Amino acid sequence: MKLLLISGAVSGVKRYGNLEDIGSYLPPYGLCCLGAVLEKAGHEVMIIDSVRHPLSLLALAEKVKQFQPELIGLSVYSIGANQAIETATAIKSEFGIPIVAGGPHVMVFPEDLAQCDAFDYLVTGEGEYSLLELVETIESGGDLERVQGIYFHRDGEVVKNEPRPLLDNLDDLPYPAFHLIKGIETYAPHQMVYRRKPVVTLITSRGCPFQCIFCNSVWTHRWRGNSAAYVVGLVEHVIEEFGAREVSFHEDTFALNRRRVLEICRLMKERGIRIPWTATVNLTTLDREVIKAMKDAGCWLVSCGIESGSDEVLRFIHKPVDKETVRRVLGWLSDEGIRIRGYFMIGHLIETRETIQETIDFARSLPLYSMNISVMYLAPGSKAREIAHEYGSTNMSLDIGSSYQRGNLGFVPRGLTAEYIQEMHRKAIVDFFVRPRQFMRLASAIRGPEDIRRYYRLVRSFFKVVRAKA
Repeated sequence: MKLLLISGAVSGVKRYGNLEDIGSYLPPYGLCCLGAVLEKAGHEVMIIDSVRHPLSLLALAEKVKQFQPELIGLSVYSIGANQAIETATAIKSEFGIPIVAGGPHVMVFPEDLAQCDAFDYLVTGEGEYSLLELVETIESGGDLERVQGIYFHRDGEVVKNEPRPLLDNLDDLPYPAFHLIKGIETYAPHQMVYRRKPVVTLITSRGCPFQCIFCNSVWTHRWRGNSAAYVVGLVEHVIEEFGAREVSFHEDTFALNRRRVLEICRLMKERGIRIPWTATVNLTTLDREVIKAMKDAGCWLVSCGIESGSDEVLRFIHKPVDKETVRRVLGWLSDEGIRIRGYFMIGHLIETRETIQETIDFARSLPLYSMNISVMYLAPGSKAREIAHEYGSTNMSLDIGSSYQRGNLGFVPRGLTAEYIQEMHRKAIVDFFVRPRQFMRLASAIRGPEDIRRYYRLVRSFFKVVRAKA
């Protein structure tokens, strides 16, 4: 079967506003995983990433006409759910091709999307084998009710099949089909999280056992990871096949399994893999031995969610860390020469003027190479979205789907105003970056022309933030 897979309609402007030129643009990893499984089974696949390479509906229709797919898959994100429905409706109206929807928004709100006539099928949960089985059942004319993990329409009714169990062994999956996307070198994480292109983003585990209330945990709280041998083989694959000069492990908590991360580091050194790499980590999973092994294997930066400078707020949001632990682990990282990017939020459900200032002061006191601070976002499917009305005013519009949103906010804590939160957001950025110490930290990381170009883009965006009106 010929399948066209389309990444959801979420443009850089939609996600980042006037900061779209420094935003994070990652490969459509889920579609590449789907494509790999489908190709391995003998199907022909085309991927269109309308996030990184936006297309008008007219241009998209021309692509459909040229490829002539027998089934179209569309990934749907909450921030772009309305646009995805419009896209599916237009395609269905013109071509009549069956459309299957999947992705984060489908995982959270399947019942809502199941009512949309533009989608013939929904794939919920992990989609690799549900989509493959759906395709093969359609081809053979088999019984759709036997396909786990899908919704479909029959005689005007929505049929919900039993869910598909989570994959126990992620190593059973082939490597993502990065060859199906346009120009791996056009993708990169945030400007502060890589040194050189091409940088290839990898996701080598799924799920997170922690219970932070602001997270929607679409992969569930059950953690599963690829084996160390698979991970290192994948790194070698993207170096050899796609010219990767850097790798970013962009998953909820790369170092959760201590034995696995130590084995990954050992194998990378053993096989002579010398490219730099970064990872997203939970600070509670790190110790001195793990940090040293990561540094020795090429890790130059870790990103970590710190979220607040108030222990009271950290306890409330169920963040499994306190300020003392943050200081201790960041000290270990700094001692080993691993740079640190810290993530913070303001506007938490129980936020006050005092706790916001605590967060700003705490961020300034830490040995951070870089900092990202965002405004509280009520992620669909999160506990915070469920209970936010008890703590302040809410706006549940899916168009407010980004912590970069200016103007309207999704949540304002009782006793504060949107204008105050946005002003403190700007203040936090200025207070953190406009310091001689921070200038020196950033300057010490300059290695060549590419760094200078990235810093120029960052400085330009910095002034957009500080000059912006709430």
